[in-house]
Amino acid sequence: MLIKWLSFILLLSALVSSTAHAATYTAASCSTSNVQTAINSTVEGDTVIIPAGTCTWASGVTISGKGITVTGQGSGRIIAYSASTLAIGTGPKTLSVTSTTVTVDGSGHPIPASLSISAGQTLRISETGNRQNWMSGTVSSYSAGTLVMNMTSTGGSCGNSANQFSPSNCKRWLVSTPPVTTIINNSGSTLFAISESPTAHTNISGIKIAAGTGSGTEVNFGYTPSGRAILMHDMWLEEGSAGNNSLHSSTMHGVVWNTSFDATPFSMAPLAFQNQPGLSGSPQIGIASWTTPSTMGRADTTGENNFYVENSDFHAYLNAFDNDEAGRLVVRYTTMNNAGLGTHGADTGPYGQRHFEFYNNVNVFNPFSDGTTFPMNQWFFIRGGTFVIYNNAIPLVNSGDYPNKPTLNMTVMNLQRNGGPNPCWGQGTTGGGRYPSPRQIGMGRVSGIGVDGLGQSTDSVTYVGDSEPGYVWGNNGGVQLGNIQLTNYGTSFSDSCAGTTDSTANYVGAGRDYFNTANTAKPGWSPYTYPHPLRTGSSGTALSAPTNLRVAVN
Repeated sequence: MLIKWLSFILLLSALVSSTAHAATYTAASCSTSNVQTAINSTVEGDTVIIPAGTCTWASGVTISGKGITVTGQGSGRIIAYSASTLAIGTGPKTLSVTSTTVTVDGSGHPIPASLSISAGQTLRISETGNRQNWMSGTVSSYSAGTLVMNMTSTGGSCGNSANQFSPSNCKRWLVSTPPVTTIINNSGSTLFAISESPTAHTNISGIKIAAGTGSGTEVNFGYTPSGRAILMHDMWLEEGSAGNNSLHSSTMHGVVWNTSFDATPFSMAPLAFQNQPGLSGSPQIGIASWTTPSTMGRADTTGENNFYVENSDFHAYLNAFDNDEAGRLVVRYTTMNNAGLGTHGADTGPYGQRHFEFYNNVNVFNPFSDGTTFPMNQWFFIRGGTFVIYNNAIPLVNSGDYPNKPTLNMTVMNLQRNGGPNPCWGQGTTGGGRYPSPRQIGMGRVSGIGVDGLGQSTDSVTYVGDSEPGYVWGNNGGVQLGNIQLTNYGTSFSDSCAGTTDSTANYVGAGRDYFNTANTAKPGWSPYTYPHPLRTGSSGTALSAPTNLRVAVN
């Protein structure tokens, strides 16, 4: 009997050792090689600490399918934005600031939260879309949105901009806290290539990735069959001029929070976040996404069926997001500062987005009439699938420089575009003669028996979809959003269709494919749990060591 109990104790000890390892490895420095060495030493549940400092990376690191935590000592953050006119120089400066943190008021409407700024605190002020123009110093005072600083160092000059789409006027500013761990992106490959673990959540935090000369993606969430959601938080990702995207995902799910994304110059093409699970991950993801019901709102029963971005801020992007091939995206409690959201349809790619939700966000637009307005073409560019846009503060995109831009710009691009799985859809017909186009705006998976305008339930890719309209309601305190435009791809591009083509207006109909009213809510929809439950979880699934064990020996 004693031998049996000793064997049991040894087995239990081995089990506890393997599941509650939870070791911490501190990299020798923030260099690529030292961080990768520390990562290679870990097993599931372990933590890698990247020490304080600034390191330039010419290549990246890989976290291959093990649920570990990688954390720096502090990313700093963009904490506020300002529309004050300031001359660059040392000495006292006064500006009016608004928090990038979003909360809701007593009526449930989204508003900027209060700021916590203390006298003596060190802050940096950089021009939105032109971070080469900056001032840094200490806080003299802060009260009720008025920030007074004593600037001690500067860089750049007003009007210093090398990009025509990102004019400098020293009237748009970002206020940030200093980072502690900074990695400068000089890499042609991905800096943090993370593939999902099937048993635990990989977690990355506490790092500023500063724009350098690199063209590689800064963070990539990689698909693993039955993988668990990757978590990223308390980060600061800068977009540079080299054409890289800050965050890319080839997996259906993830959670990002407390993260700043900012572009210099105003980004016309590189994205803060590109979501391509059905293209970069696995074709089976795309097929599954279009042959299963929506997981919008509380329909996401696990919190791991959508990609969540919350309590974050985006600055100076034409399209901060591209929700692409089969993606299911949720954006909430986030500041969109001169930054829009785009989607793909089944036009250039096989699937198009499945759905997105955008709620409780604050959008910020700075209009001018002197040629210095950022060229925001719209807040939303929607090309397929379905959506919810609810309870946001969204101003019109209207300025003397670029008047009367749409709030929502919707298109069925393949009516006039010779690309993707269904090029030149409906060619030779008019008046919506082959409505609907596969996986167009207002299509999803509800009945499972939908057919396209040719009477087919599938095209060369997957299910064509059935009616699942987009819903826009309750924004700006409950009023109907203004300036909805339906646009066509056009005939002046090299891949446009010849002959008779139909129009988006005949394929995307109000009251059929989308609803934009003050109070027509999506039936049965309610927001998913906030904050996301995984924000309070650990990165691993390790068990704690048992306590108060007693062994009886006979």
